[in-house]
Amino acid sequence: MVDSARSIRCMILPLASVNLVVPNSAVAEIISYSVPKKLSESSDWFGGMVLWRGVFVPVVAVEEMCSIDMALTGPRARIAILYNLNKDEDLPYIGIHMQDIPRAYLAESGRMESRSDARLGKYLLSHVDEEHFARAVPNFDAIISDLKLELSDEKIEQATH
Repeated sequence: MVDSARSIRCMILPLASVNLVVPNSAVAEIISYSVPKKLSESSDWFGGMVLWRGVFVPVVAVEEMCSIDMALTGPRARIAILYNLNKDEDLPYIGIHMQDIPRAYLAESGRMESRSDARLGKYLLSHVDEEHFARAVPNFDAIISDLKLELSDEKIEQATH
């Protein structure tokens, strides 16, 4: 029997060389990959903006932010639309470029190990190993902070028109 006080229902978001673990409550929707509209003079990790339910959502490639790997776009690529947990009116959602369909995952404290790994950089908080599978928890505060530096009103206007 699972102790619900010591477990969290999550999703595993598969990237090129690492899997992100995010709580189900952070996921608004998983959508098919569509090429984001690129903004001028933006970082390589910032893919651009996609239109989702009448809202333009910025899409990032976390593995490129961390200089781990290149975000590839294969036939199973998806975009995870995540809520900004900081309730920011200017940036209510963020898109994460994924390589494959996400999977459900029950994170249980007794079956997980958390440790720091300097190679992951500031965008991934910890490295979690369970049964020899590498998973990382994203640092949404750092990702959103750097994403906001990429987004100016002029760039957003350019992408949305």
